[in-house]
Amino acid sequence: MKAYSYKILLLVAFSTTAVANAAYAGPRFAVTGEQLDYPVPQGWKLAGMEGTPDGAFNVEYVSGDENIQSWRKGYLLVRRVPYPPAEVMEQMRAEKVRLNELALAQHMKEARASCAGKDFPMTSRVNMFNGIPFAVSGGFCNRYGTAAPHGEGAFVAFAEGKNHIFQIQYGWRPATEQAAATNLPWRITPAEAGQYLNSLKAMTLCGGPQQAACKINYMVQE
Repeated sequence: MKAYSYKILLLVAFSTTAVANAAYAGPRFAVTGEQLDYPVPQGWKLAGMEGTPDGAFNVEYVSGDENIQSWRKGYLLVRRVPYPPAEVMEQMRAEKVRLNELALAQHMKEARASCAGKDFPMTSRVNMFNGIPFAVSGGFCNRYGTAAPHGEGAFVAFAEGKNHIFQIQYGWRPATEQAAATNLPWRITPAEAGQYLNSLKAMTLCGGPQQAACKINYMVQE
């Protein structure tokens, strides 16, 4: 099985969960099994949740005074998808293909294709945070659509757990034309960028066999 087949598997896997920024606010549910523990930015709220308690799911957060359809101050997506079948994972390991790097490359390719203006990509990197392999990249699109008239940027990471792959995405949208002309090329302040990247470094695995209990609780109202 070659790389193009892996991409098909990824597309199928990630299509089982909602697309980021979808206009939904599904009921909360308690998640079981392996998860990511992560810090939610202060003052942000859970704006949407979809999936199954023991399988694929995703959650979205925005600032407490904003909504998922028209956010400006910031956005967080966390998504969990079970790994492909064991024989596929074994084949990928034999061919030295990392799932998180493949998922990131596919995501960034699709992000570039969906940008109606000029894309300002970031360099992709592979890091180890708290024993978790992360593939991290991002960028900024200066013309993204009516929801983001001054463009939209994001840090995107894919993390490999024991039994799942996790997608983490922090987004930002300049609120004015003046804001879009500062902090080039990615239109985010160093302080905000540092906050988002430090949150990635703080993430840990929890909830699975021989893993700590999870502190994140999706049933708690902000």
